[in-house]
Amino acid sequence: MRAPKIVDGDLIFENGDVVMIEGDEEISQSLESIFRTRKGEWFLNENFGLDRTPLLAKRFDTTLAADAIAEAAAQEERIQQVESVTFRRDGRKLTVNATFVKSDGQPLQLEEVDVLA
Repeated sequence: MRAPKIVDGDLIFENGDVVMIEGDEEISQSLESIFRTRKGEWFLNENFGLDRTPLLAKRFDTTLAADAIAEAAAQEERIQQVESVTFRRDGRKLTVNATFVKSDGQPLQLEEVDVLA
C-alpha cells in the first residue's frame, strides 16, 4: 500500500507535493496511528485504536500492557504476530519498542513510539 507520510499529525510536502510512503515505513506508520489512537476515540470505528486501560493502571503490569499492544497490532492485517514488547516510562510519558512478524514472515521493528504523552 501507499499512503501520505504523516509526522506529528501533519502531512509532509516536498517540492509542493505530498510525500508518499510504502512498504515497512507505511506499515510502521499504520501501527503508530493505531497505538496513538485511544480505542473508541474515532467515531467511524470505535474498535480502532489502543485500549489504554492497562497503560494507565496505578500498578503498571508489563504483561497486561504488552497484551494491549498485541491486541491493537492485530488491527493491522499485515502483522502476523508480536515477537517482543518493551516499555520505557519517563514521567508521564510512556514509549513502546516492539518487534513484529509481518504476514510475509519478515520482522518489523518499531522504536520509541509514544503511547502516552
